[in-house]
Amino acid sequence: MEKIEILVVDDEREMLVSYQKILTRANYRVQTVDTGEQALEILRQDNRVSLVISDLKMPGMDGLTLLSRIKEQFPHLPVIMVTGYGTLELGVKAVKNGAFDFIEKPFSSKKLLASVESALKQLFPDAEEGSFVTQDKMQGKSSAMQEVFDMIHKVSHGDANVLITGESGVGKELVARSIHKNSLRRNHPIIPINCGALPDQLFESELFGYEKGAFTGAFQAKPGLMELANGGTLFLDEICEMPQNLQVKMLRVLEDHKIRRIGGQKEIPVNIRVVSATNRDVELSLKKGWLREDFFYRINTIQIHIPPLRKRKEDIPILINHFLMEFEQKYNRNISGIEPHALHAIQSYEWPGNVRELQNVIERSYYLASPPQIQRVDLPSYIIKNSLNDEETKFENLSFHEAKDQILQKFEKKYLKVQLEKHQWNISKTAQTCGIDRRTIHRLIKKYDLKA
Repeated sequence: MEKIEILVVDDEREMLVSYQKILTRANYRVQTVDTGEQALEILRQDNRVSLVISDLKMPGMDGLTLLSRIKEQFPHLPVIMVTGYGTLELGVKAVKNGAFDFIEKPFSSKKLLASVESALKQLFPDAEEGSFVTQDKMQGKSSAMQEVFDMIHKVSHGDANVLITGESGVGKELVARSIHKNSLRRNHPIIPINCGALPDQLFESELFGYEKGAFTGAFQAKPGLMELANGGTLFLDEICEMPQNLQVKMLRVLEDHKIRRIGGQKEIPVNIRVVSATNRDVELSLKKGWLREDFFYRINTIQIHIPPLRKRKEDIPILINHFLMEFEQKYNRNISGIEPHALHAIQSYEWPGNVRELQNVIERSYYLASPPQIQRVDLPSYIIKNSLNDEETKFENLSFHEAKDQILQKFEKKYLKVQLEKHQWNISKTAQTCGIDRRTIHRLIKKYDLKA
């Protein structure tokens, strides 16, 4: 079989020699040039080149210009950009402009070859290894979800950090797991951590681990979540809730690929891909200072936005059928569908809790229904009331408990929003003032889809 040919562009001769050695030992055929103009000339003459590796900073035609020319003339040719010190933002820009991946100097031969292998897998996907797998609950025929699936497919092959945005309940963790499952890291773990669920004082020890005797109660050494994720993916959910001091430390880890346990002296190398998620407005989080800009640029190499369920209601019947099949396989109650009036009520609702809320409603209705279908009467009262006219929702037509629940929900939502705004959305201060714990506040924020 003919060797795969790679073209390397770098103005430093020592680097070209290094590339030649690493790639030749890995059984690739290598051509090297020191200018972008030479690279374009070779590409016009030699159609055997399957991949380009280019430095960003070069005299004359720089890497970004070369990338632009390649994408214009050879749109299907993958390009890996190499960045030096102080050029991280240019690396991010290169990926957004069409580069497959970027790697930073100094890099190991293992890092280079992993990026090359990922790029070539996209170009020459193996029938078994390269097949695209999505998580079961990620269902949808809408154009919005098809775009999400397409983005998952594209970013899975690389190793760039990904930020997933979207409201609570849209399926951000499912997207993260799909990215991991389709990546070269799939044989290593994906470790999820909710940045808003841990007290600040415990967060650092969970992430970095600690040595025996590091603090009171540290009777034995414990590896942190980043060590456990080594070789795989670290999923940081609700990233805007991460304390500022830990954002600084995480930034250092992403730059140096090393960690130090609390109370430890030696640095431990870690090879992780970071996938983050948030339900907050990212621009507002940066403006308010909840998210550091330097940290944001590191985790936001590629961004995937998941639209809310109310903006893709054509996906609701597909999701309902999927959930019913799932519950039927588990419990075998012979509930195989949903009658039209019940479906209409569900599609009339705005779903502030998105897919997660829909799943809970279908599960509840599944247990209450009589075979063979879910009826309108099996749905929660608030779903039914939502589809009725205003006259039917007046208090005189509600039971005492229904009316009480309606007023209580309005109170909870308004009270919490006022308190959060008073404390500039600082969860800890809000919890202390209100006399309720942080988990309750997070639950109510998700329940009422509150946003800063």
